[in-house]
Amino acid sequence: MESPDVPWAKRDDARVRKRIDQKPSRAAVFFLEFLKSAGIEGGRLVDIGCGAGRNAVLFVENGFEVHAVDRSDDVLKDIDLHGVMPHCHSVTDCWLFEDGFFDLAIDIFCFSEHANSEGKGFYISELTRVLKTGGYALLSVPEGFAKGKIEADFAGFEIVASETSEDIIYGKKEKALNLILKKK
Repeated sequence: MESPDVPWAKRDDARVRKRIDQKPSRAAVFFLEFLKSAGIEGGRLVDIGCGAGRNAVLFVENGFEVHAVDRSDDVLKDIDLHGVMPHCHSVTDCWLFEDGFFDLAIDIFCFSEHANSEGKGFYISELTRVLKTGGYALLSVPEGFAKGKIEADFAGFEIVASETSEDIIYGKKEKALNLILKKK
């Protein structure tokens, strides 16, 4: 099979035509709406714990440069064919990006998996390191998370918007607290 980089391959390759089978999460749509209302129509974004890429593709389709991070090679397979740059590593290991590399970040339930682990502090320090000052991050966590605890954990950020929503996370319906944070 020819490289999907040649023009006729993009037209004929079934992997390129294949759509991500899930709609973007409500949290990602909330963040995109917030960014558009703030006049932000592009930038470099990292999708932390991206899964199959449903949210990453939403941002690519809206003009953002998107890097997707997940610890599973399987979920990252072919995501580059949708314009997303895949990176396979755990978020509790050193993030392979320069300081201030990203304008934006999204995390849909990835932080909540590590919130009570030793990796939580490292996760927060790495997010703080790779996000530019003034950059925005979407943090979506289960609704039961204490907003005050998140404010304390993310002391280098200010919560600028929030909402609660329902979404399908890991194959089941979940209530989520969606927070938009701005790096101080």
